[in-house]
Amino acid sequence: MESSHQKIKDDVRKAYNNIAQRYLEWTRASHARRLSYLQDLLARLKAPQEDDVRKASVLELGCGAGVPCTQVLASQDNLTVTANDISSAQIALARQHLPPSSSVTLIESDMMELAFPDEQFDAVIAMYSIIHLPRDEQVALMKRIFQWLKPGGWFLANFCATEYQGLTDPHWLGGTEGTMYWSAWGVDKNCAILTDIGFELAIRDVVDEVEDDGNGDRIIPFLWAMAKKAGRDKDMK
Repeated sequence: MESSHQKIKDDVRKAYNNIAQRYLEWTRASHARRLSYLQDLLARLKAPQEDDVRKASVLELGCGAGVPCTQVLASQDNLTVTANDISSAQIALARQHLPPSSSVTLIESDMMELAFPDEQFDAVIAMYSIIHLPRDEQVALMKRIFQWLKPGGWFLANFCATEYQGLTDPHWLGGTEGTMYWSAWGVDKNCAILTDIGFELAIRDVVDEVEDDGNGDRIIPFLWAMAKKAGRDKDMK
């Protein structure tokens, strides 16, 4: 199992390295939707009090080229931001798209290899990224995210709304290297997993997206979930 999972990661890394610029252009149609959910999340994060110099900490899993979400996060004076991606080409693009003065910490890594202390973050964001993990790893990662979040912290992510064990495409978006991979639990199972872990769902939206991967338009439903780790952050005033 471990070796097959590693091959999936290697193939996804190669695929994104190969199509990084093409993927950035292709995703522009989804930017408004991404920003809408991101702004909702930012509104839910408590702003520091006048006498509280601590900034809220945010982790973005699968930041891609840093457009548009990492750029928005980097522009918030009240945030410290860590952004991760498995693709070296994507991380390089993200560096280009962030201002030289940006304090965003960029980490090139398989998200399953990340390690943080418990209660490290006020929010974790994962847009179009967890879907590239095998299903068992999706569950393991969501459990880790729950641990990484402070009490009262928020998790924003989207998932494929249709249930399937795994789909692959060696030529997605015209790619010539690696193989793209997706897996999904479906809406009800995904939400049940989140609540079983301990999250409280605040948003459970199923949104149809029209995608053109070069083989014509397809309608792909996505589950957008906003979930809270119950409890209050004792460090928040």
